[in-house]
Amino acid sequence: MTLIRWADAAYLGIIHILAFISVALLALVTGWICLEVVSRIIGAGILSGSVEFTEYAIFNMAFLAAPWILHHNGHVRVQVVIEQLSGQTRKLAEASVNLLAALICIVLTYYATLNLITAIERNELIFGELVFPEWYLQWQVPLSFALLAIGFLKFSFGEGPHALAPTEIKE
Repeated sequence: MTLIRWADAAYLGIIHILAFISVALLALVTGWICLEVVSRIIGAGILSGSVEFTEYAIFNMAFLAAPWILHHNGHVRVQVVIEQLSGQTRKLAEASVNLLAALICIVLTYYATLNLITAIERNELIFGELVFPEWYLQWQVPLSFALLAIGFLKFSFGEGPHALAPTEIKE
């Protein structure tokens, strides 16, 4: 197995694991909401931390699932201009947009990583009904943006529905 194939297999494995975690969080939120409803119906009151847990889980689901959604081309694409182009011009425009998206994700990865490191070094806590270290909500952000950058680069250089293989560029 070549290094590129190994790296691609690792990338796919990671994004599938993160997507699975996202689905598991969705199942937990669904179950938690059902328990909350039953608890209120039987007069036991509200479950402590349920709203916060749901908020944090939705935040996590968005970041954890994003690379998998990109891999399956399920992300939002606004192509008003690109759809008007044809042939090689269209492929070049799509590759350029993907490269720009990758660059933006790389910058966001950098700043998210700095924020994560700061939260860990300062041992910052989130206080509410639930109290926990802030980095619990931050670790997935730099990971997600790094994986999104890889996904956009793959789209730009030979893989995916919007790829521009290097041999396709003609002068």
